[in-house]
Amino acid sequence: MEDELKVSKDLLKTITVDTRVKILKALERRQMTASELSRLLKKHVTTISEHLEILKKSNLVERIERPGRKWIYYKLTREGKKVLHPESYRWIAILTLSFLIFSSLYFVMTVDAYPGQIFYGIKRAREKFLLGLIRGNVERAKKHLELAEERLKEAKWLAKEGRIRELKEILREYENELKEARREIEVARKKRKVVTSVLEQISEATPKHISILRNILIKTGRKREVLEALNRSFETYESSIEELRNLTKRPYAPLFKQV
Repeated sequence: MEDELKVSKDLLKTITVDTRVKILKALERRQMTASELSRLLKKHVTTISEHLEILKKSNLVERIERPGRKWIYYKLTREGKKVLHPESYRWIAILTLSFLIFSSLYFVMTVDAYPGQIFYGIKRAREKFLLGLIRGNVERAKKHLELAEERLKEAKWLAKEGRIRELKEILREYENELKEARREIEVARKKRKVVTSVLEQISEATPKHISILRNILIKTGRKREVLEALNRSFETYESSIEELRNLTKRPYAPLFKQV
């Protein structure tokens, strides 16, 4: 039927990313530029532009270029509105079933689940599942950075709760996620892929990581474990800054000195 939307695995992967859903909801209110969305969602404009391109390829948003104006706006397509309000369309049953098949863990997961809590195992399984869906090395690197930030959030909570034994393991996992992000970037570079956007994300994220880790160090006094994580953050930050200088020829300046 004319009102039906073809539900494919690629479409499901597109709309199970939180940032893309937030973009669709923002564009439901009004047309916006990538810069406006960047400020609203507090994401780098390069990241927003990449998500918009994926949404455009899925026919969920469209570009609007107005004659005589330099700004490019984005708006929801009819299909984009269907994704946000499926209740009025015939494919609701198909979409619901597909979500249960391809991303049931996503809906079961409790966002604020922490180590030791009932839904934490489901949360980690969901992370592994979604990571497995990602094929591009640059996108996988970004996902590992996202997971590193999740582990750091958990470390902050564990430090507050005084659960030092679990804190040590989570900090080790944080370091591993950063290592995996760097490994994916190296693979992408060998394949001659553009890695600037993920390097920019790392250069913006790791200073925040360093501040959080310093606070954990003060709160717990666990010098060895926290310093190892801090050094990994510094190394990741500095290497990303150096690579950005080489790729863009712009004078990126370090914000921190290593501990």
